[in-house]
Amino acid sequence: MLLSRRRGTRRGDRGAVAAVAAVFVGSGVALGICALVVDVGLIYAEHKQLQTGADAAAVEVARVCATSEVACGAPESGDAATAYARVNVPDGEATAVVCGRGGGLSECPAESDATCTGTAPETGVYAEVRTSILTADGSTLLPPVFAQAVVDDYDGAAVTACARVTWGSPTAARTLALTISTCDWKRMTRGGGTFPSTEQAVALYTDTDPAACGRGGTGRGDPGGFRWVTGADNTCRTAAATSTPVRATLPDQRPDGCLEALQSLIGKPGQAVAVPIFEKVTDAGDGGFAYAIQGVGAFVVTGWQLPDSVVNSPTLSSCGPGVSTCVFGFFTRAVVPGGGTVGGPDLGAQITALIG
Repeated sequence: MLLSRRRGTRRGDRGAVAAVAAVFVGSGVALGICALVVDVGLIYAEHKQLQTGADAAAVEVARVCATSEVACGAPESGDAATAYARVNVPDGEATAVVCGRGGGLSECPAESDATCTGTAPETGVYAEVRTSILTADGSTLLPPVFAQAVVDDYDGAAVTACARVTWGSPTAARTLALTISTCDWKRMTRGGGTFPSTEQAVALYTDTDPAACGRGGTGRGDPGGFRWVTGADNTCRTAAATSTPVRATLPDQRPDGCLEALQSLIGKPGQAVAVPIFEKVTDAGDGGFAYAIQGVGAFVVTGWQLPDSVVNSPTLSSCGPGVSTCVFGFFTRAVVPGGGTVGGPDLGAQITALIG
């Protein structure tokens, strides 16, 4: 896995560059310029490669921690981080240290050559991956290319990188443009106590049907079923946040790209996608309805019955009595792609976010 982010200069870089700059000051101008250009360029190239490995490793550590507190911080985490660091350095010479807060992660030392930008969060979970040069002879210095020919006692520069990441339930995320009711989420997960939930049909109801979820067996008469969300892009994705209600299309107006999105998901059995979970429907005053978002769930699509397409799931072939349009699937607990902002209620979906 290769990730790339633009980062500011780290403390380790500044020290490494300063060491080479000293060569320039203390030597002849022509030779000093060569040393500065060649060796500083090598330092920055090596740092970029280390940073790529640190980012990739941190995201992987967070993914593990988000799905298993027991595995979070296990010895295998350090081994995996080192593997990511090495695969992103052409000569394969690098090492990594994992620390943070959460699961079995060890506390990060206050001082280190590899320091992330900003400060670690005072509360909540996070992980840091600190990568550095490690040559075959055990040295943590990047060997000089030209500078050593100018100054005999220059042995190389320490080049490091650091990535900090957090994980948790999203308060905002990029989701499928299909929102499902809190009533259905509770019904299918037994109030959030069963993951994965049972596979069921989630029907498409009109906004004026007050008994939609009651038809699903709760008897409460709460808003239920699913709706297509307006404003989706051509991949059937939209931004959803607990602070901003979403709007829905008319039942017979599916957004462009949403059938293709369902087809791509059905081709990846078991893959969860982020979906906004709505808890309240209110009259928006302009002839439409606004859907308050409680949080984000992780939903696995197993089939559907739409006016122009039918794909039955392995176990379901009917939307239910009196219902002709539905999506089949189940809720689970999983890290969902798309990123976002951590801090929402736990409805099963988990995301990772680089924070330093």
